[in-house]
Amino acid sequence: MRLVAAVASITFAASTWATGAWLTDAWAADYEPSDFPTLRGSTPYVPAPTRHVNWGGLYGGGQVGYGASSMDFSKAGRSINAFDPNVTLTAPFLSVSNWVSLGTDTSKAPTYGAFIGYNWQFDDLILGFEANYNHTNLFGSATDRKCYNTPVVTGCGAAITLGDGNDYNATVTATASMRITDYGTARLRAGWVVDNLLPYAMIGLAVGRAEISRYATATGTPTGAGTPFTRTEGTFNSSMLTWGYSAGLGADWLIYRDVFVRAEYEFVKFLLVSDFRSQIHNGRLGLGVKF
Repeated sequence: MRLVAAVASITFAASTWATGAWLTDAWAADYEPSDFPTLRGSTPYVPAPTRHVNWGGLYGGGQVGYGASSMDFSKAGRSINAFDPNVTLTAPFLSVSNWVSLGTDTSKAPTYGAFIGYNWQFDDLILGFEANYNHTNLFGSATDRKCYNTPVVTGCGAAITLGDGNDYNATVTATASMRITDYGTARLRAGWVVDNLLPYAMIGLAVGRAEISRYATATGTPTGAGTPFTRTEGTFNSSMLTWGYSAGLGADWLIYRDVFVRAEYEFVKFLLVSDFRSQIHNGRLGLGVKF
């Protein structure tokens, strides 16, 4: 009897312990630690604050790139001032602008320069202003011709009688050219921080320094009496400023603390100035520092 009673006691104690353990696990599954009040003197869980990469402040750097330009000379012919009516021999050629028709030309050249700017940061939003300078050597030109010949050649007129009273077989070549040597942009930027990457868009004003030429050259050979000649009139390498606007996309990548690399594309459009018009597509790589 004593043995039976001892076995019964042990069985009851085991059942009670198992039931208690099961209830404890069940209650633990129904409640999270945050459901219980924080005990006095303990430290509650506080989420870590959102981390933003700092892009704010002053920055600057250098850049290299490659540009492709398109130059429009369709209106440049009207301002080729040739030939001077006071020069007796060539005065009969009259104004080149009466017949000249000039087209467009394209050019490609390396670019290099520098940039400096300032960013204002609002969490992940970046707003900024930047001044950007580029030196290059983009050159384009366009020509048109008119000829006089006896016997008449296809596309030419008859020999022309010039100011000395003699007939000449002659060719008049009209040329307009443009060389862009420098340009800069003052632009607004807007970007969004993605970890260490800052993709951005920009828009701004542009100014370029260009050298323009527009002239005509006449060459003539007498059909009888007279003297062969070559005469050129017009404007050569006149320096001017050309104005326009710019827009583009790019990305800065922070590679070490305050050092970043840059890749961007920029489109620059110069408006009609002194009868010349041009535009530039430019791809660039740069290296910059945040101060």
